[in-house]
Amino acid sequence: MKPERLLVLDGSPAGEAACGTAACVTPSPEGGYTVLSHVSAAGKQAAEGIGLLAAEALQQVGWGAGQPVQPDLVAVVTGPGSFTGLRASCAMAAGYALGVGCPLVGVTRGEALRPQLDAECARYGDLDGWLLVTAARRGRVFVERADGVQAVALASWSALPGRWLVAGDAAASLPVAEPVFSDLTQPTASQIAEAAVARLTGQLAPRDALPLYVDPPEAKLPAAGLRSAPV
Repeated sequence: MKPERLLVLDGSPAGEAACGTAACVTPSPEGGYTVLSHVSAAGKQAAEGIGLLAAEALQQVGWGAGQPVQPDLVAVVTGPGSFTGLRASCAMAAGYALGVGCPLVGVTRGEALRPQLDAECARYGDLDGWLLVTAARRGRVFVERADGVQAVALASWSALPGRWLVAGDAAASLPVAEPVFSDLTQPTASQIAEAAVARLTGQLAPRDALPLYVDPPEAKLPAAGLRSAPV
């Protein structure tokens, strides 16, 4: 049985695009999904405080704490994206799902946008595929394809041969020999919900609802190693 009330959380955007989003979504009788409430705020701090955005979105539709109606699925974007935003949104999603006793499903940005990206590629007919390029840190971008995701340094990236559909909030920054630019940048709450239900019902391969970290960590172990445990 497909869920009827979905709480969607996304804290993945990084860099200048950093933001947090929470939405309450339900299936539409005509197909697809209808957004009942949508709360978004810009900045890294918004992603870190995504719990407040979720509380507001739930309050607007009368779901959640103290209400007789609860979400029956929590969907969260697992990445790629902001280290802090992913950690905060995935933790919030896991805690809320556990509290109300509903399933938790994670999807990547590319998985949420894949039906639209595949449809655009099909319209051209002669493309090598699609690239979803999103902002990272310090001269880097995340590049997601249908077969996976990587973080790349723009300074060392060689122009990719072939003809590709290039989407995402950092699409123009990635050298591609013959780019075809898409207007698609960030998945909507409806698109995230659709991908989450596809995963829940087995149409997408299983994936843990954990942050998808592809950028190397900035912190390094001390040369002398960690201190011994206190006694």
